[in-house]
Amino acid sequence: MNIFIKCPHCGGQLQVASAPGLENKSAACPQCKQSASIKDYLPKLSLKLDDQNFQLHFGRQWVGRLKEGSDAEVQIPDETLYMSKKHAVIELQCTANGVECTFEEHGKNPTSKDGIELVKDDIIYLNLNDCLTMGSKKMYLTNEFA
Repeated sequence: MNIFIKCPHCGGQLQVASAPGLENKSAACPQCKQSASIKDYLPKLSLKLDDQNFQLHFGRQWVGRLKEGSDAEVQIPDETLYMSKKHAVIELQCTANGVECTFEEHGKNPTSKDGIELVKDDIIYLNLNDCLTMGSKKMYLTNEFA
């Protein structure tokens, strides 16, 4: 499967064959000839909460409630304390089918995806614009190029 990526230097579009580990390779833009890590070309996925974007990175990352001393990579303010400090694991990776985003539920209180409640240890695929409700917060998976 081919995916289209955007050059971080000139904005030109490149087409590459998707493969596991693609984010760890480099490529040169055919338009501006500058080389960069493929990771720099790939879409920047984030969790959008109201007017805030919480950037996601490739690999595994914990998502949880903002709290002093928390070691979750993505910390979301939740004054209701309904979201766990380490609520879920989100993983971004390149596969033969393109960039995949998985969500693994670990919170003490449930998460819902598009209104359907998940159970502990569920692992699901996320797509752009999916709505996650963790604690009292509704957030959406977004892509800065979408």
